[in-house]
Amino acid sequence: DHGDALSDHGHSQKWTMYDIITRMPLIVWSPGRFPGDRRLDALCQQMDIGPAILELAGLPIPASMEAESLMPALRGDPWAGRSCVYAEHSRDGILQETEFMTMVRTREWKLVHFVDEPFGQLFDLVNDPGEVRNLWDDPAAAQAKGELLDMLREWRIRSQYHTRDWAEDWR
Repeated sequence: DHGDALSDHGHSQKWTMYDIITRMPLIVWSPGRFPGDRRLDALCQQMDIGPAILELAGLPIPASMEAESLMPALRGDPWAGRSCVYAEHSRDGILQETEFMTMVRTREWKLVHFVDEPFGQLFDLVNDPGEVRNLWDDPAAAQAKGELLDMLREWRIRSQYHTRDWAEDWR
């Protein structure tokens, strides 16, 4: 566990999409297998760990996995990471403000969408890395907001299609 928000942005636990929650460190220690003393700062999804573990175990990666293996990064090969990452969270005992929130983050921008709500969050991570100034209603950020909402919609559609058969054996 990478910890709670510890009052960052006025939150004491998770259930937000601020980087303090969604940006988690990954430490890999395997002397003799992977080069040490390296630090990579690129976008990846938590699920990207899965294919690397399967590869290390000599197991096939299921076609329904949306993950991208971290093995190139672990081996020390050239690796740029993802161009964007996504996260989602549905209503639960603590998250009560929305039924479902989703996030898309690029290196420059982050957008958080709350389903069926008129509000959201939009941050220019280049000029506001602390995610303090919400640009959701700022006309100057309307183009970035529209592009990110399009990316989020396309991801939802493609993800539903790509993973449509993943649990077929259990149904």
